Amino acid sequence: MKNVYLPITVDHIARVEGKGGVEIVVGDDGVKEVKLNIIEGPRFFEAITVGKKLDEALAVYPRICSFCSAAHKLTAVEAAEKAVGFAPRDEIQALREVLYIGDMIESHALHLYLLVLPDYLGYSGPLHMVEEYKKEINIALELKNLGSWIMDVLGSRAIHQENAVLGGFGKLPNRATLEDMKRKLKEALPKAEYTFELFTKLEQYEEVEGPITHLAVKPKGNAYGIYGDAIKASDGNEFPSEDYKKHIKEFVVEHSFAKHSHYHGRPFMVGAISRLVNNSNLLYGKAGELYEGHKDLLRPTNPFANNLAQALELVYFTERAIDLIDEALAKWPFKARDEVEIRDGFGVSTTEAPRGVLVYALKVENGRVSYADIITPTAFNLAMMEQHVRMMAEKHYNDDPERLKLLAEMVVRAYDPCISCSVHVARL
Repeated sequence: MKNVYLPITVDHIARVEGKGGVEIVVGDDGVKEVKLNIIEGPRFFEAITVGKKLDEALAVYPRICSFCSAAHKLTAVEAAEKAVGFAPRDEIQALREVLYIGDMIESHALHLYLLVLPDYLGYSGPLHMVEEYKKEINIALELKNLGSWIMDVLGSRAIHQENAVLGGFGKLPNRATLEDMKRKLKEALPKAEYTFELFTKLEQYEEVEGPITHLAVKPKGNAYGIYGDAIKASDGNEFPSEDYKKHIKEFVVEHSFAKHSHYHGRPFMVGAISRLVNNSNLLYGKAGELYEGHKDLLRPTNPFANNLAQALELVYFTERAIDLIDEALAKWPFKARDEVEIRDGFGVSTTEAPRGVLVYALKVENGRVSYADIITPTAFNLAMMEQHVRMMAEKHYNDDPERLKLLAEMVVRAYDPCISCSVHVARL
């Protein structure tokens, strides 16, 4: 008679965006199978927008996710502008990047303090931490609220931003508001530095230590950043954004509503640690100093280093936003938007969302979207994430099942997955 093994399951991974679970099947001689079950129903965002007018489609894309709606909006806008042959002015691009950084600050603060930190402090969630860790909760909310306010000011709302449009912005804030934004960012910098120092003290589990291939956008210009026209890999390879399908292959897995992805036939990782692996030479300011002093903890071989990398990015992007506001103010006042001639064409945008590389490919015909392909960071990460959960399980399958469940969830949370983003990749 064939042996039947009951799985160790986490029906719903806590403290991640979206609905997913973990299933670990253990046999007499070890781990038989590990699955990340992405159970959130498929959402057909590409198909929904095919046939829509371009500006209507651009209003749909940020609805993919409330966590990273600015990332979706700005990446889609850039892909559309590339498709029709338009390039925004430098000052417009600077403020778009500040808007994107608002998303980074809010997302990283939420992830680190409210989703990850409870695991290390022995709490089931952030609400239980309030009494003993009031300072940390206050910092989390102050940073989160700053990022949200930046998106509200530049994007017209904190989620599903409408103010970023073809050609620029619907409207610009006044100079006094941008000066106030600079002041608030400067006040936030010590809180970002405190976050980094706090996360240097947290364990990075050696059970999941091993080689990882990292992919990240190659930033435009000479600063560590968000926008770029090429993708770099830690194996030394580099390719134009338009060639992403030549190097990255998506494929269906039976246990998930989201596809998995391979780079040259193997799993890979994207995210904050992947950005540092590929672009750390472009860091500057306090973040550059912190990186040089803590390289040993920002390990490219451990997914838990992604948490510390996000903390470092809180410092960097706070500084970077101040510099970008200065760039924009140096050309103040300026027009919010330029006219864009809608022509037929195809454009690919690759940006760095909080969770890693985000790809938008749009084809425009007769003023409407005729083709759309979107690949999100979590869809890129799922195969590697599943591999790391298996590595953790292979070390702890003889432990108390509740301990194994916690460690498996911690591996997943280190990636900061956005499951809702990942499940719309199926096509009608």
